[in-house]
Amino acid sequence: MIYVEKIIISQKEKKDVIQLEHVYFTYEGSHEENLTDINLSIKQGEFIVITGESGCGKTTLTRCINGLIPSFYKGELKGKGTVCKQNITSESIKERSYKVGSVFQDPRSQFFTMHVKTEISFPSENHGISTDKMQKNISKTVDNLKLLPLMERKIFDLSSGEKQKVALVSVYALGSEVYVLDEPSANLDDEGTRQLYDILKILKEKGCTIIVSEHKLYYLKNLIDRVIYMKKGRIQEIFKGETFINHSPDWFHKKGLRQVDLKHLKTMKSKYQFDDLYSQSSPLLRVIDLSFGYGRDRLLWNNISFEAYTGEVVGIVGRNGVGKSSLVKVLMGLSSPKQGRILLNEKTADKRKRVKNSSYVMQDVDYQFFAPSVMEEMLVGFNDSEEEKERANKYLKYFQLDEWKDCHPATLSGGQKQRLAIAIACMHNTNLLFLDEPTSGLDAANMNRVSHIIRKLAKENRSIFVITHDYEFAVQTFDSILYFNDENTVSKMSLEKYLSKII
Repeated sequence: MIYVEKIIISQKEKKDVIQLEHVYFTYEGSHEENLTDINLSIKQGEFIVITGESGCGKTTLTRCINGLIPSFYKGELKGKGTVCKQNITSESIKERSYKVGSVFQDPRSQFFTMHVKTEISFPSENHGISTDKMQKNISKTVDNLKLLPLMERKIFDLSSGEKQKVALVSVYALGSEVYVLDEPSANLDDEGTRQLYDILKILKEKGCTIIVSEHKLYYLKNLIDRVIYMKKGRIQEIFKGETFINHSPDWFHKKGLRQVDLKHLKTMKSKYQFDDLYSQSSPLLRVIDLSFGYGRDRLLWNNISFEAYTGEVVGIVGRNGVGKSSLVKVLMGLSSPKQGRILLNEKTADKRKRVKNSSYVMQDVDYQFFAPSVMEEMLVGFNDSEEEKERANKYLKYFQLDEWKDCHPATLSGGQKQRLAIAIACMHNTNLLFLDEPTSGLDAANMNRVSHIIRKLAKENRSIFVITHDYEFAVQTFDSILYFNDENTVSKMSLEKYLSKII
């Protein structure tokens, strides 16, 4: 247990560490303002949550605070502002990064080394912190976040959740005054989210100023001082924490926000009725005594058997690094099992057949984009016929991406990129569809939209498998759960049984 000395300061005595007055920002090449008339004061020690629909400007606002705008992300910045008493336009990124620690939605974008141990040390070394102090800070931080098992690992061998933990540890070890986190829980499992909460609680108790841009709100409800609700680049409303979390579930739904309390998930579940899938004579996919792992020697799981039926949506859940993505790669033919059989329509399916019958949406969707525009991306692998363009336009409109069809995919927000990747998958008529964390970075409205389209796609003679840690999404979407537990067993169970374990 860590003892934290608290210094009690009245609200009036607390200093403004961040002040923004009439701030406007437009990204280079953008035709519309991305931030409009932002007026905001944040006091020392406040815990601020910035939320709103995907593309509302949350990330852009955090970039103004941590110095990436305008130094790294070019564009037109107007207005006045200070962060830790320094003008937002005059301080270098290096100077700002010592005072403002950042953890990004995609942790790969802030890694500089190949190994966990050297990555955690890098920010402190870069700022010239003494070796003794650095090692002391790192040792304490690693212990707090339970990162010791990862210390000898290579960065690129880690799961996405583990990479996020490493990014947070490296920032925490530096000892910044202000912490800015952009959807830090997006790729974390239950344990990772609990660890994130624990360290944020410690930072709050130490008097650090914390700003979290998030869609998932439930794990933050006991920490929030104020909530900034944004829409279309503007601050629409600012709530006190207690006022915000006491709103009704319907209020959150109307605002397009995730629920702040998981106990409402059971209420939401009752609104969805699923067909009886198991009266079918035979499954679409049958897995028999499957074993798989890394390389020749590392066996992850042994003797896995389950069935999936046409029209069934199966959630794949378990802690980060347990082997969920590895199983999906085997099922869709990207890698081979060590032993066991995989059948499609009761016929043995080799790797080639599985690849031909599978579509895949990666967790990191940037790897799947190749074309210079959203529309061209939708048509990769298809002809330019009017029929195909009409199908592409239909999906773009459904996912609210039609306004960006002529834009480069790289200019989209994280949530918009995720929706684009799913829209592309919808263009392909395969029997098996695999999605890895498809709601990462999505607000409530787009999560619901993704859930609806997955249910609709499942009815078109498909089995759909989804890796997720998103409880709200699971409740609305899945018929069954493939659960990787910590006793080295994989069990297929009903959604209701799984929910009884977590709620």
